[in-house]
Amino acid sequence: MSTIQTTSHFIPLGDEQLHLKRIWSNPEGAPVLMIHGSIESGNIFYSKSMKGLAPYLAKQGLDVYVADLRGRGLSTPTVSRQATNTQQQAITEEIPAFVKQIQQLRGTETPIHAIAHSWGGVLLLAYLARFPQASFESMVFLATKRSISVRNLKKYFAIDLMWNLVGRTLTSLYGFLPAIQLKIGSANESANVYSDCRKWVYSLYEWKGVNDGFDYLQAFKTAQNIPPTLYMTGINEFYLGHQDDVKRLMKEVDNPTDKFMLLSKTNGHKKDYGHIDICTAKEGTNDHFPIIRNWMVQQKVAQQ
Repeated sequence: MSTIQTTSHFIPLGDEQLHLKRIWSNPEGAPVLMIHGSIESGNIFYSKSMKGLAPYLAKQGLDVYVADLRGRGLSTPTVSRQATNTQQQAITEEIPAFVKQIQQLRGTETPIHAIAHSWGGVLLLAYLARFPQASFESMVFLATKRSISVRNLKKYFAIDLMWNLVGRTLTSLYGFLPAIQLKIGSANESANVYSDCRKWVYSLYEWKGVNDGFDYLQAFKTAQNIPPTLYMTGINEFYLGHQDDVKRLMKEVDNPTDKFMLLSKTNGHKKDYGHIDICTAKEGTNDHFPIIRNWMVQQKVAQQ
């Protein structure tokens, strides 16, 4: 195994700073941008002891860049009642800033791959829909859904009651979603981002920008910049990344080169994965992490 190195890049964005963590063993390896999901930070991809998907990929020779969206992780200032940022800004300002930073480090002509967990994949798709000139060599989405259609008791309790009803009440009191205090996430979220996310989750038949009405479903009908995307989710996903809702998102994007994979013992994997351990389980290094690495390599070769 190669020895990995890490460094933090801080990107000015108005009066704020975005954090981008670089993890690598080969500085000339193919760059990979990793975007976390809602109520979490980039730490979903790596631990303090450098375990997880990002360090694994770095040891395999890839040049990995893990983003912290506004107010999360080491991005500053942290989420508070004063935070006014929106989901649209994550799409139109934050992701472009991360891409630009990678291009400055690696060159504008160097193809970039992208990996996202959960809601991070929705943000990446929205970014590509809004910027037809933007592109990635390939993408991998882990437990990514855009809306939730499944109905079960776990969904009613965790989403409808805790995240939606209790979350809305506490957001009005705190001025932001206190996900850490609620014990529903590892990072708090600004009131606007939470509200915007909630509207998309409950919007089953349309996908439009909350601030300007941009029609994402219409944009995907003519989009030419959606790369081959591997959608992975676990059999133990009961509402946050249920296979039915992952497939619904795939239909919304309708990209013929995309592939779906369900991670379960029945399908030959080492465990029945859920929403978090799909990124963090130690079994992943000898299970689906190599599949993710191979997917990116295969797409790069296919483009040559």
